[in-house]
Amino acid sequence: MKRLTERVYMTGHDHATDRPALGAIVGERATLIVDSGNSAAHARLFLEQLAAVPGAEPRYLALTHWHWDHVFGAAEMDLTTIAHPLTQQKLRQMQSYRWDDAALQERVQTGEEIAFCAENIIKEHPGALRESIAIRLADILYDGRLTVDLGGVTCEIFSLGGEHSADSTAVYCPQEQVLFLGDGMCQEMFEGPWSYDLPDYEARLQKIEGLPCKWYVNAHWDPQNADDFARAAAQMRALGKLVGAETDSARVYAQYRRQYGAEPDEAAREILDSYLWGNRKRGRQPLR
Repeated sequence: MKRLTERVYMTGHDHATDRPALGAIVGERATLIVDSGNSAAHARLFLEQLAAVPGAEPRYLALTHWHWDHVFGAAEMDLTTIAHPLTQQKLRQMQSYRWDDAALQERVQTGEEIAFCAENIIKEHPGALRESIAIRLADILYDGRLTVDLGGVTCEIFSLGGEHSADSTAVYCPQEQVLFLGDGMCQEMFEGPWSYDLPDYEARLQKIEGLPCKWYVNAHWDPQNADDFARAAAQMRALGKLVGAETDSARVYAQYRRQYGAEPDEAAREILDSYLWGNRKRGRQPLR
């Protein structure tokens, strides 16, 4: 567990089974945890490490969205759980799911699930472990924005929305100037190749740009300080504008070379391709 600021702690992401970063905001009276992890084992590990933090008294759990890797540990944590109403709808739906291989593959075929998630669910829950998956509903549903007073610090829980997941929720601690984003700044990933839409990304960015922040915590990336986040956001905007409405990768790459005098590196290629796929999806071109 890493101490990010005086009252904010976190554990990092792990790509091996798609475990997201989890956070804890430690107040004088209570502690709020951000996301529950992708399994009971993940949740237990986090709680065990949090037990070593002086003054940590877990009482609340805020879910950033409904995706499995953020909610499968909620039953194990068994805390007062806060979520967006759309998250609750998805949790209710998942309560009826089976998690065996056949059921997972059937949902992949119908588009309810994607292969990436199904593969990692199997990795995190080998064999009979999947029989113990339990989906816990939220206790408190927030409407637009909710403030939780933990004693000495508060948490502002608010909706980000966006193409990754319409229920995306952010958790901001103004006293510590830390913003937990979950997957709120990530791509769309359920309709063909992963993609970005620049106006959608801009709309999300505008919801958080006015917040004084020392740290931005994205669930599957390393935490970013204010300068790193600003640079990343500027690159996202610049490359989105470079792509524009274009759907032809050769023309986009040629434009990048003219503008920057070099080939795009791996990170830039990923962003360019994501915007290209976003344009193709809107144009209903074949998802080749």
